[in-house]
Amino acid sequence: MILSSLALPRVLAVAGGLYFAAIMVLVVSKAPLGSPIFYGTAAVAALAYGAVVARIWHEPVGSRRLLYIAFAMAVAFRVPPAVAPVGVDSDMVRYLWDGRVQQLGYNPYTVRPDNPALAHTHRNQSAAMPSRHDGTPYPPAAQLFFRFVVSLHDSTLAMKLALVVCDLLTMLVLWRWLHFTGRSEWLTLTYAWNPLVVLEVAHSGHIDALGALWTVAAAFWLARRRTQLATLAFVLAVTTKLMPIVLVPLFLGRVRRRDVALGAACLVALYLPFGAADGTALGAVPNVVDRVRFNSPIFSTLSAIAFPRFAAGVALVLALTAATWARLRLAHDDPAAWAWPMAIAIACAPVIYPWYVLYLTPFLFTTATLPLAAWTISILPVYEVWRRSRLGYRWITPVWVMAVEFGVVAASALALFGRRSPAPAEQASVTDRTPIG
Repeated sequence: MILSSLALPRVLAVAGGLYFAAIMVLVVSKAPLGSPIFYGTAAVAALAYGAVVARIWHEPVGSRRLLYIAFAMAVAFRVPPAVAPVGVDSDMVRYLWDGRVQQLGYNPYTVRPDNPALAHTHRNQSAAMPSRHDGTPYPPAAQLFFRFVVSLHDSTLAMKLALVVCDLLTMLVLWRWLHFTGRSEWLTLTYAWNPLVVLEVAHSGHIDALGALWTVAAAFWLARRRTQLATLAFVLAVTTKLMPIVLVPLFLGRVRRRDVALGAACLVALYLPFGAADGTALGAVPNVVDRVRFNSPIFSTLSAIAFPRFAAGVALVLALTAATWARLRLAHDDPAAWAWPMAIAIACAPVIYPWYVLYLTPFLFTTATLPLAAWTISILPVYEVWRRSRLGYRWITPVWVMAVEFGVVAASALALFGRRSPAPAEQASVTDRTPIG
């Protein structure tokens, strides 16, 4: 291949330069999501990402100094969007309000921003945020994170920087996980340079960055047989967003009873202060299942045939079945065992926003997860909905967008699994097939 013949420093320099230039254009132009400039810069970043991953995938060897330079570039990609201001429609405005009302003594699950009696809780145009009429959908670990950030500084900049710190910690954990399992440390770039990560965390600031951190931390600590830490990280992941709950089978027989007891105690400690007894800590999740649809061809079809909670049940069963299969057939440190059950849960969800796929991004460094890596790029056309919304169209994903998004994933899966052969990136790790006590 052409990339294999090019020196790694040259590939990094050219790709990194183009990537950074694209990010700067996006930030300086203040291009809205779904605009031509947004798509142009995302395309350049995706091409640069693909070039670097292809280069390290086929020959993942380079000096430690060069690897640190690649990490520094990854940090540089995040700085301009991280310090750029955001609008009132940013989810971070809601994060701040949820944290602020906790500081003021309110339960975020029992109040809504549009309540006139809570006018004193608003700052920085939060009274006009799009979600002001809705209850919060964020579980307790996310709520405590919001409160912690607000206690430091009540601003979208503080919130975004805190989420970027979570993003960088994810990069660090993945790096150490790869090192511990005997894989190439260069594969950290499959996460660190992923355009979806930069766009959805440093640019847009989504809480899924925190959930992804806890999930990959659980995988890392499970690989290291630090079962107490793995269990606690898993509980924190589930209580940041509920979706990682489908990974429960991966822990069966790999953690001790006292770890389970510790995790249960942590779960109760997180939920109880927010009113777990009366179900309020579920927030707006039931309403999303019953009423909200976005970019969800599978869930929409199933709910039309039967009813929404049946569709939710099917999604849960499919994802748990995949995780059970992975528990029985795959090594505990195989990234496919972590990525595919979550991917199934997301694909069958009632709402599929691009940032939901962040949960998969730390696990995209083997052939078996390449179709999911493709999804991190093919989902970006969904931002066409944002562009159409500004023109007055309804908040509906065009059929052609979903065809591109899911068609790319399906085609890449067929192409890869049809001619399966181990790549250097997925050589057996030193701990493969080793049971955990």
